[in-house]
Amino acid sequence: MLSNYLLLVWRGLRQRCPRCGVGKLFKHRFTMYECCPHCGWRYEREEGYWTGAIAVNLIVTELIIAAVVIPLAAMQVPLLPLFAIGLPATALLPLIFYRWSKSLWMTIDFMLNPTALQ
Repeated sequence: MLSNYLLLVWRGLRQRCPRCGVGKLFKHRFTMYECCPHCGWRYEREEGYWTGAIAVNLIVTELIIAAVVIPLAAMQVPLLPLFAIGLPATALLPLIFYRWSKSLWMTIDFMLNPTALQ
């Protein structure tokens, strides 16, 4: 059971279809396929489906920024360097993590609502 979950997480980290593990999720940088090129599984399940991916992206971004900025603030680093690190990171991390947030969201959804291959 645990090995199945680890396999799904591995597929999510590799940005592969959570159902078959073969099909790629993205055509280009920010453009996804509508369905898996290998098994035909539809990626966007319903309207508003990617709201969960936005939440995953927000949580990861905030955790990374907090892990960097809070220790620096505790060491009483001046505000200017904190802003110089924190503000660009707040804008760039969601863009950097975009693909993985969608992939991991689909993985989480597939863990909760699995479908069998035909």
